[in-house]
Amino acid sequence: MNTSHNGAIDMKKLSRSSLSSGKASYLAGFLILPAAAVVFIAMIVPLFYALVMSLYDYKLGQEAAGTFVFLDNYIRFFKDEVALQSLWNTLLFTAMALTLELALGIGISIFLLGLPMKIANFFRALFTMPLLISHVIVGLIWRYMYDPTYGIVYYVLGLFGLDSHFGGLQTTGWALFSIVIADAWHATPFIMLVVSAGLTSIPNDLYEAAKIDGAGPFRTMVNITLPLLSKVIVVVLLIRGTDAFRVFDIIFALTGGGPANSTSSLSIYAFKQAYENNEMGYAMAVSVLTLVGLILLFGSLMKNSAAGKED
Repeated sequence: MNTSHNGAIDMKKLSRSSLSSGKASYLAGFLILPAAAVVFIAMIVPLFYALVMSLYDYKLGQEAAGTFVFLDNYIRFFKDEVALQSLWNTLLFTAMALTLELALGIGISIFLLGLPMKIANFFRALFTMPLLISHVIVGLIWRYMYDPTYGIVYYVLGLFGLDSHFGGLQTTGWALFSIVIADAWHATPFIMLVVSAGLTSIPNDLYEAAKIDGAGPFRTMVNITLPLLSKVIVVVLLIRGTDAFRVFDIIFALTGGGPANSTSSLSIYAFKQAYENNEMGYAMAVSVLTLVGLILLFGSLMKNSAAGKED
């Protein structure tokens, strides 16, 4: 009798706990509803609209008169030499910007870690000042710095007799790299801050043990610092990589995509098709392909990052 009585009590407790957990689930879903609605309206609806309109040939303000062309806009992209050059420019810019900014950001963070705290904080605050400036303003600043007559870049290079070898924003061979330098000046402080935060989480005991074992700075960085910063580096790659692949404003301010489309990115090309050539359907297709490129390049990193958080 006692056993059955205890079993009945246990069943009552189980039913009550399951009922309370069910109510908690409903409450959580209800609380998430407003945020989910905002995400749906602000992201899913425009994305679906872009997908649908990329299948049409229409002009701005004349959507009702548009012609359904199915996949013609996408086929046109892969036959368009300027579009393919813009794709190549975007990939090249992303690769160069990430490489340079990661190298500088990690290097500066490790350098500041070895300085006294007050001095390190001073330089850290100094280095983060470019983050306070918008991309457009950064583009205008560097546009004047790259001026062949009055720019400080040509003046400094002239001191070493190298000004005649640097084409700056005026030549197709140097223009994209010049934009990468300007972008690195603006974005490297962000990487430095994130990596610096990650470095503080590494125990000093590991570095002390490495010194006792006779490990030098390079071996310490390769065997301790970089492996323990792997998750931080993945986050930086995601944030900066997606931002670099969508680059628009700094290129627009510096070159507008020139000279001879040598700095035209996918975003710049989509903008020109939409607001200069008034081919909105084709611009939508370019934008959708830009999103597809982002997913292909950084989707695996996003998946691995989410899996790492669950672990």
